[in-house]
Amino acid sequence: MRSGPRFGVGLLMVASIALSACNPETKSASADPAPGPSTSASAAAGSPSPSGPAGQAAPGRTLHYASNTHDDRAGATKLGFNLIDMRPDKSAIDALGPGQQALVWLGNLDNTNCTPGYSYDKFTAAVDKLAGDRKVFGYYISDEPHPSVCPGAVEHIRQRADYIRAKDPAQKSFIVVLDAGKECKGNFGCEYAALRPDQTHVDLFGIDPFICSISKGCDFGRIDRTVGLAEAKGIPRAAMVPVIQVFGQTCNTQQTHWYKLPSAEELTQALQHWDSALPNPQFDFAYTWSSEGPACPALDKAPELQTILRARNTRT
Repeated sequence: MRSGPRFGVGLLMVASIALSACNPETKSASADPAPGPSTSASAAAGSPSPSGPAGQAAPGRTLHYASNTHDDRAGATKLGFNLIDMRPDKSAIDALGPGQQALVWLGNLDNTNCTPGYSYDKFTAAVDKLAGDRKVFGYYISDEPHPSVCPGAVEHIRQRADYIRAKDPAQKSFIVVLDAGKECKGNFGCEYAALRPDQTHVDLFGIDPFICSISKGCDFGRIDRTVGLAEAKGIPRAAMVPVIQVFGQTCNTQQTHWYKLPSAEELTQALQHWDSALPNPQFDFAYTWSSEGPACPALDKAPELQTILRARNTRT
C-alpha cells in the first residue's frame, strides 16, 4: 500500500443503502452511526496491556501524525506534524529533525486480503534493526483488520505486538480499527471487542469515525458515540488515538463521491469533540496528507485546514 494512499477499506467505501460501493467492503459515516455506549463496560475495559497501562502517554505531550506524506514530509513538518510516516529505513529515521519521531509502517495485516504486506520474517528483521532507536515511536502494523474476514487476525496481530514489546518495550504497536456495520453484521462494537488490548496486546488504537459526508454534512456526535462504544467494548480511552478527517471525495476519479472535506468551522467543531472525548492522547492522526486515489482533496490542498492544524500542533 506504500505506492498509493493508505486507506484501509473503510475510506474507500460509501453507504451501501445510498450508493453502490466500489470495493467489497462498506463504511458509511451516515449509514453506520455508532450507537450510544453500553451502560456496562466490558470487564476488559481499562485493563492494562502487557507492558503497563494501555496507551499511557508522557504527561502533557501529544505527538501529531499525518499519513501519506510521501515526498512532501517537509510540508507536513512545517505544520507541526512531528510523528512522521516512515518506512523501516534506519538511516532516514535517524536523520529526522529534533523533536521528531517515526511511526513505522509494517503492514498491512489481515484486512480484506489475509496475506500480510510484510511477511513475519520481513517484519521481525525490520523490528530487530530498529529496536532501541529512540527516533522510533512505534510501528503501524495493521490498518482496519477484520477478524470476521481473516480469522487469524487477532493471533497474527498479537504475535507482532508481543515481538515489538520483547525487543523494545518503549516502542509502541498501533492499529486502526474500523468497526463498520458490514463486518459486524449490525452488531456494532464487534471489532473493538475482538481487537481490544487484552486480546491483541496492542498498545494504541486508532478510532476513525469519518463524520463528514456530502449528502449528510458532519455528524459531530458520532465522535463521542464511537469513543464511548470502543471504551465499552474494552479499549481504554488512554489507548485511543483520534483519527481526524481532513479529506473529501469531490476530485477523485476512482470512487463514487461520498465523503466531504470539512470546512474550517467544521474541523474546529470536530476537534472540540475529539479534545473533549480524548483530551490527552499519545498522538493524534490527521487522515490524510496527500490528495490521491479516492481521498481528494486532502490536507495538502486545504490551506484553511492547514492553518487550524498548524496553530493546534505548535501551541505550547
